[in-house]
Amino acid sequence: MIVTDRDLEIVVALGSSVRCMTLVQIATEWWPATLSGFKNAAKRVAQLVDADMLRSEVALAHPLLLLDQPLFAWRPKDDAPPLAHLSWRLQSRWTAHPVRIRVYYCSPRAATLFGTSAPGKLKNLCQLTHDLHVSQIYLTYRRRWPDLAVDWVGEESYRVHHIGEKVPDALLLSQGNSYRAVEFGGRYPPTRLASLHDDFARHQLPYEIW
Repeated sequence: MIVTDRDLEIVVALGSSVRCMTLVQIATEWWPATLSGFKNAAKRVAQLVDADMLRSEVALAHPLLLLDQPLFAWRPKDDAPPLAHLSWRLQSRWTAHPVRIRVYYCSPRAATLFGTSAPGKLKNLCQLTHDLHVSQIYLTYRRRWPDLAVDWVGEESYRVHHIGEKVPDALLLSQGNSYRAVEFGGRYPPTRLASLHDDFARHQLPYEIW
């Protein structure tokens, strides 16, 4: 199988930037937004699975939320977040029931070939909703802020070199230095948000909650 530049982008994104994506996420980002584009994406992704570049699994996850901007962004010298209000906004947006969905992730073979840090499996299916929304944020960065998206380092990639540290969902790194943390907020209570804020503030690290 000849690996195209587009194939490589998809596999490396799933190996270094995020843990998994749906076919809709992949097709929307890398193919034209047409019926034929979606069919071509489905065919190519199936070929990548057959070639053991990607693997897939069906599991339960909540339908994807629209994520086009962060709910809260903080920089050093800003006030702390309004914890109760932010927690309410995060928790109140979950109105749909989980559905069965097929997701795709980087295979162990591809991780070895391209030197990514992907574990080659989905570690925690209970976290699938969270992981797919992190992918949605990453794709928003690619679409809206491509210059920043190139600095995106996913949790798995960063954790390899920082074992034992609290690691956000993603960091933006430039010349080895982190300049922004990105976190997807699930049903976070105020105490969880306070803990995140205290950790980022202690390191004077700007962050976003989506």
